[in-house]
Amino acid sequence: MKILITGVTGQIGKETAYYFLTQTKYKLYLVGNKKKASILGKKIYFHDLSKPVKIKFKPDIIIHCASKHIFSKNKKNMSHVYKNNIEMSENLIQFSNKKNIKKLIFFSSIETYGKISDHEITEKTKVNKSNLYGKSKLVSEKIFFEKKNKFKIICLRLPGVFTFNLNKNFPLIVRITRLIKNNKDFNVFHLNKKFNNVVDCYEIFKILKVIINSKKEVTDYYNISASKPLKFIQVIELIKKKFNSNSKFLIKKPSKNSFIISNKKFTKKFKFKFSTTYKIIDRCCNNLLRN
Repeated sequence: MKILITGVTGQIGKETAYYFLTQTKYKLYLVGNKKKASILGKKIYFHDLSKPVKIKFKPDIIIHCASKHIFSKNKKNMSHVYKNNIEMSENLIQFSNKKNIKKLIFFSSIETYGKISDHEITEKTKVNKSNLYGKSKLVSEKIFFEKKNKFKIICLRLPGVFTFNLNKNFPLIVRITRLIKNNKDFNVFHLNKKFNNVVDCYEIFKILKVIINSKKEVTDYYNISASKPLKFIQVIELIKKKFNSNSKFLIKKPSKNSFIISNKKFTKKFKFKFSTTYKIIDRCCNNLLRN
């Protein structure tokens, strides 16, 4: 099996590629936006995916992790995020059709739904005023699903991804973990509401393996999340216990609605058992403690 993975110089792509390199024997072609880079000695090929893709390698499957980010406060930059994400999708579509790719897996986002008013998000939840990042993912999904494309496409709408890099303020679980780890105080919202808006890259890797090995000829999109939601206070207590932290928190009035994410559609289709919220938080904290 030959697999091309984009976006491996970003944190999610990097960690996902790491699991493929250490736990599979697939022939991998890694693509990133930094020159002279590698993962575990495996070369990362520099390609600007906002331009036509000129890669001689012919994969069976493409895993499209590359994405410009939502977390820019500059409106001009957000317009660039929207434009660039769609350009990358269009160029990969052209490449995939030309190379007769069998399957493409696209990392979309829960941000596609926009402002959530429901208690639970399902794939039937209506889109409500998505930001430019969410819109770029929605437009990308739409053009990936066009009937003229020769490949099967699966879009994974990812929640907050708990990565090993705690230096950023997003997603929420990463920022709070950094503060707790460093014994810093922090503000919290929805303390007694259920939370499962999280996965880690190991969970993503397991999901990808199931899709890759599946004989089901599916073209669809799926919400991804942890199973068995916990109250957010339980999540905080677990992280504090793991790092033996003295952090204190101040409860603030929320400005956004709290929701959980349904992953039943993917579970039913692929017979996949998602890790629980507790297990994912526990696993990520243990990894951070080891490193």
